[in-house]
Amino acid sequence: MKILVLNSGSSSQKSNLYDIGEELPKDPPVAEWEGKIEWDGDEADLQVRNSRGARLKKRMTVRSRKHAIEELLQSMWTGDARVVASALEIDVVGHRIVHGGSEYLTPTVITGEVKAGIERLAKFAPLHNRAELDGIEIIEKQFREMIQVAVFDTGFHRNLPESARVYPGPYEWVKQGIRRYGFHGINHQYCAERAAQMLGKDLSGLKLVTCHLGNGCSLAAIREGRSVDTTMGFTPLEGLMMGTRSGSVDPGILTFLMRESRISGEQLDELLNTKSGFLGIS
Repeated sequence: MKILVLNSGSSSQKSNLYDIGEELPKDPPVAEWEGKIEWDGDEADLQVRNSRGARLKKRMTVRSRKHAIEELLQSMWTGDARVVASALEIDVVGHRIVHGGSEYLTPTVITGEVKAGIERLAKFAPLHNRAELDGIEIIEKQFREMIQVAVFDTGFHRNLPESARVYPGPYEWVKQGIRRYGFHGINHQYCAERAAQMLGKDLSGLKLVTCHLGNGCSLAAIREGRSVDTTMGFTPLEGLMMGTRSGSVDPGILTFLMRESRISGEQLDELLNTKSGFLGIS
């Protein structure tokens, strides 16, 4: 079965094509094709390679993100790095979706209703969910009736204990759905399972701290294979300092800015998500 995986992030688009047999491999499978776009304002770096060693690299002007991703995907069946004769050879497409809220806890086949849910939850993860919807719509355009599956970053943290998921605010917050959801769960789960495999130990007997470090960063505490605490919370903004995101800051700073500088909620959102972190302090 040929499986295309899309990871549409805030600063990059990563895509891999795998050919999986009847049983899942014990070791990480080698991708038949790998593609990546790193966004840089109105330009982007596109990189592609396949399992035969063919490579493609180019700097391109971006008319739109959708156009750049379409060009990336077309390299699977055109040019020197092609690995399939056409898109019809691909059986299923999987998408990493950042925020599934309390609604989407397990991998879910994408329908119109699911797309609407992802869009609705974009208000909690504006840098991610909308980019991931773009990826879904591009696949619909390129692959027509292809089965698409959403795998949610929040799913692994669905069983966080109450002590970890409830914020120390008014209890009305809980009723409104304001709670710690946690993110990067797909990777934290993989790292925990892979660590146990490499150590030759049963995951159910381990206590682990897993680290997701990149433009977005988070830590997770994992006991017996389950997430019991994590640094990201209601949105992917909480926790460690990141590339352009502030991570945790004194909330009094935000009320001060709103009061003294008359900054709106939208301006704060942009400030904390795109102008802070390593970019901000540099």
